[in-house]
Amino acid sequence: MRLGSFPTASAPLLPLALTRFGRRHTGIRIEARAGVLAELREMLHTGEVEQGLLWDYEWNRLDDPALSLTHLLDDPTVLVVPADSPLRSHPAVRLGDLADQEWIIRADDHPVADVVRRSCRQAGFEPRIACSSHDYQEAQAMVAAGLGIALALAPPPGPHQPPQRRTAPAVRLPVRYGAAEKRSGPCPGRPVRRSRGRLPTA
Repeated sequence: MRLGSFPTASAPLLPLALTRFGRRHTGIRIEARAGVLAELREMLHTGEVEQGLLWDYEWNRLDDPALSLTHLLDDPTVLVVPADSPLRSHPAVRLGDLADQEWIIRADDHPVADVVRRSCRQAGFEPRIACSSHDYQEAQAMVAAGLGIALALAPPPGPHQPPQRRTAPAVRLPVRYGAAEKRSGPCPGRPVRRSRGRLPTA
């Protein structure tokens, strides 16, 4: 079976899931392929993969009649700050209190960059962008170096120890959702369940 996935799911979730699946279903071989959202949807439509792990936001829903969507989990968003940041001592951080901060965002119109802009505007300010990074490890390194703060998804991507994380529980932010998708031909798909909520503790 060919499975499509995206890096932030592949790093912390997929290895363990594939290992357990292989032990329980020894006769099934899984071939995993990585891609961004548009690439994964194209793989599903063309049959390059049979199943995929996808995501959506409230303003960018995956309502695709050619795909059958199953809600898997809610992926919370957390605030990432340097290890020596004064924000570490705050029991709670509101986005509205971060208007003077420099921000690290994802480059190339990545959906997480849209989350930062939309969330900061919802809190009443335009984020001051210090750096645009091309992957999570680069963004984490910039935060660790004190170049700015960032919003990220929990659990932390990759095997590396991330900078200190703090949440903003009093601010309603968009929540990201993981979903397994299987191509269903002309049959209408079932939309992923969506909602909005407060940031949980990382």
